[in-house]
Amino acid sequence: MSDTGAAPTRPHPARALRMHSGAVDALVMGRPRRSTTVQTVLLLPVVAFALTLLPGIRSSGWNSWLDGVLCGAAFACAALICWLRLRPTRSGRLPQYLVFAGLVSYTVGHVWWTVADALSLPVAQPSVPDALFLALQPLVFAAVVLQVRRRSRTEASAVWLDGVVGALAVAAVAAVFLCGPIARASAASGAELAVLSLYPLLDVVVLLALGGWASLQRWRPRPDVLLLFAGMGVQTATDLVFMLGRSSGILGSGGVTQVGWSIAVTLIAFAAGHQDQDRPQAGPERRWTLVTVPAAAAAVALALLLVDHFHPLPQLTVALAAATVLAALIRLVATLREVRLLLADRHLAVTDDLTGLTNRRGLHRSTPELLRETGPGHGVALLLLDLDRFKEVNDSLGHSAGDDLLAGVADRLRSAADTVTGRAVLLTRLGGDEFALLALAPDADLTPVAEALADAVHHALRPALVVAAHAKEGDEVTVRVRASIGITTHPGTDVELSQLLREADVAMYHAKASRLGTSHYRPETDEFASGDRLLDAELLRTAIESRSLVLHFQPKVDTGSGAVHGVEALVRWQHPSRGLLFPDKFLPMVEDLGLFDDLTAAVLDQSLDQAAAWRRAGRDLSVAVNVSAGSLTDPSLPGRLTRALTSRDLPASALEIEITEDSLMNDPDGAGAILAALREQGIRVAVDDYGTGYSSLAYLRRLAIDDLKLDRSFVVDLVDDPRALAIVRSTISLAHSLGLRLVAEGVEDLHTRDELAAAGCDVIQGWFYAKAMPPHALETWLDGIQAVAARPATNAAHSVV
Repeated sequence: MSDTGAAPTRPHPARALRMHSGAVDALVMGRPRRSTTVQTVLLLPVVAFALTLLPGIRSSGWNSWLDGVLCGAAFACAALICWLRLRPTRSGRLPQYLVFAGLVSYTVGHVWWTVADALSLPVAQPSVPDALFLALQPLVFAAVVLQVRRRSRTEASAVWLDGVVGALAVAAVAAVFLCGPIARASAASGAELAVLSLYPLLDVVVLLALGGWASLQRWRPRPDVLLLFAGMGVQTATDLVFMLGRSSGILGSGGVTQVGWSIAVTLIAFAAGHQDQDRPQAGPERRWTLVTVPAAAAAVALALLLVDHFHPLPQLTVALAAATVLAALIRLVATLREVRLLLADRHLAVTDDLTGLTNRRGLHRSTPELLRETGPGHGVALLLLDLDRFKEVNDSLGHSAGDDLLAGVADRLRSAADTVTGRAVLLTRLGGDEFALLALAPDADLTPVAEALADAVHHALRPALVVAAHAKEGDEVTVRVRASIGITTHPGTDVELSQLLREADVAMYHAKASRLGTSHYRPETDEFASGDRLLDAELLRTAIESRSLVLHFQPKVDTGSGAVHGVEALVRWQHPSRGLLFPDKFLPMVEDLGLFDDLTAAVLDQSLDQAAAWRRAGRDLSVAVNVSAGSLTDPSLPGRLTRALTSRDLPASALEIEITEDSLMNDPDGAGAILAALREQGIRVAVDDYGTGYSSLAYLRRLAIDDLKLDRSFVVDLVDDPRALAIVRSTISLAHSLGLRLVAEGVEDLHTRDELAAAGCDVIQGWFYAKAMPPHALETWLDGIQAVAARPATNAAHSVV
């Protein structure tokens, strides 16, 4: 909770820095406009060459100036357009460079052919220009596969296999109808005919791969996919016309085919430079969509082989049909492997890795089905269990001991559930040391069953558990663990799981506070239930959806310059009757209603709106926003943030994302990919409350983060506790050695601020400078800081406080 605007003693460098950054922003903002103008100019040769097809401009056949020089200029301009579009992008460069390389190769092939024609040099078929022309399709194909591979290796293999299988089937069918006529009327040699046929065949491979890519986006393809589709479609049609005309001697080089190729490469060039915003979305339905290509291809190939048995077909058709069947079998093996991985993923998605119990996601999926299947006259009981003093075991004996303890508790819970009169009980680990037990029973037996289950749990946890201490082999200790259990029961099954969880949570906290061990939910102990809870829930949902939450902003202070570095957005809820509520009063309801991701989106929108308003008023303040753990599992997050910034005309530097260590550890690989995408787009990432979670050096080294926010628990005793100061100094040194910035929050006095500054802390946030304030109060505070900074006072910073 730091603020950099507290009376800087040297305001002029900070002002100069803001002026400089503004000039840089203007330069960056100006570059796309100049690039667009240049791209428009580069389109002129393509348009001019297309106009040569108008009657009276050219004669039939190859024209050296039009089909050679002007067409070559159109190809070269397409390559330059691609280069201009890919240079400013930050993500996905390799696939775009492959497309650019294909366009360059295409241009070089045309130049080679034009020079050879001008010098009357013989060009053997197949030729070097053919190799250069044919390089375009494999490079575009590789670019498509790489783009899909960024999402999943199995999906990438499916895409390229579908392209090969489909192209072989198309070639087999084409050979039935074209081999005979072309062979009889062909003015080309066998080698030349093979090369001519290779052009449209490779085009089909790329088109089918693009189809697979579009299906991964649920048939709502991005603009770059549509442009590639259009470009390769024109390329395919032109190559097919050229193959038929050239092989039969009717059509030569030049004219309509050259125009078609120039339009095709221009469309492909404009596919570069689009932001990778909408990543492929997972879903079983699209996996079965992909199976249609190899299945249809295999059916066509088998039909051709069956026809050949009764009526001989060309040998090329038979060979291509056999190759299609073989490729389809390979694709089938890949599909079976993908389905097996999908089933495993589904199981893992609803299972807790450590204990083998159902996880929170599995509870939310299974409960509605269980309630629907329960007969009339039955109700539901939910027990929420939290281990007492688990953190002490984790901190004193190490995380391996904590993991052993959780696994042992899970085994005890299974045994306890089996002893309760054979009732069906769903066991869940909700996260950390929190477990849930959901039981179904006749309405009259609900309370006895729930109490019997709670007693069985307490009895099962009574014996000591053996755990490994500090992960040393043979170093074991015995620990005893108790639990606080909250119980809620509902006759009938017409109840939402979110309501059950919230009520059991209220009861569990009452059990923990009163040290009763077990507590039943009672509305009078529920702060929200004392009023109309449904109304409160609807009011909160409306506030989130309408973006009418209240945001307060706490400033950050750069310890070196004293300049305002930015602010952190902190959310409040203006309740119509209870006044302004802090997060601890309404976040439990947000969690129960499943609105955490919606709340994150609302805070982001409102924070960026405020940042845009400040920027229009001449205040360049970056805004830090906490995001939920669920956001780090959403691959579309980087794209959504980029669109949100662009729509408000904000640079990426205007936003900083704050995450917790625990959210990183839920899915390190997935979170790492999302953080890397944010870093590529220029959005800063900070790890909040550093030191209270896993504090693993591995993720500091591997993940794309910019700031460490040292938790206030390390700062509060900094002056009086030498060990706390030593920890802070070592953490600052660690952050700097990794190229990270260290932010200290919770700074409340001058001595703590001075110790942090002497230790090299980069940014300070806390009540020493300012509490979190509404926007207008923050603006007044900033103006006051600037006014004090302008006065020649030696102790200006302290006078503000």
